[in-house]
Amino acid sequence: MSWPDVTVVDACVRRDGRGGSPTAVTDDDPAATYADRRAVAAAAGTSHAAFLGPGRTPDGGWPVRFFTATAELSGCGHGTVAARAVRLTRTALGELNDRQHTGGRTFDTVAIRRPAGIEVWFDQGLVALRHPAPDERAAIVTPLTPDKLSSSEPESIVPPLRVRHRVKA
Repeated sequence: MSWPDVTVVDACVRRDGRGGSPTAVTDDDPAATYADRRAVAAAAGTSHAAFLGPGRTPDGGWPVRFFTATAELSGCGHGTVAARAVRLTRTALGELNDRQHTGGRTFDTVAIRRPAGIEVWFDQGLVALRHPAPDERAAIVTPLTPDKLSSSEPESIVPPLRVRHRVKA
């Protein structure tokens, strides 16, 4: 599987220009497998990747899927910022008010060109806090133990990616 155009977005950069979360963004390919998509983040040197769907969903949202090297995510804040920034850069607009469909819900988004980068706003939905169950805690802590860190490689690797753009959002 080859991804022709990948943009790396430095999402959520602090106002001093530091920090952020580099995110790979590319157009989705319906023929791609889960393993293909999981491999993109690793090949791009980012922790996650956003895949932009080709057309709108019936409720008007642009589909976006998020993957890490090991899983598909039901949502991703940094990835949403990156996806919206890329959508804006593909237009000549100064501001793009739109909708995104991710993880079974569609929500409003705004991307605005600013002198130092792109500002993105989106409806994050309701937040519910709870304590994790023991099995949920183990699923997070176990992969982070020192003996597991060096053996976590994606199942398949895509050819090296050519990053065509780098965007600050």
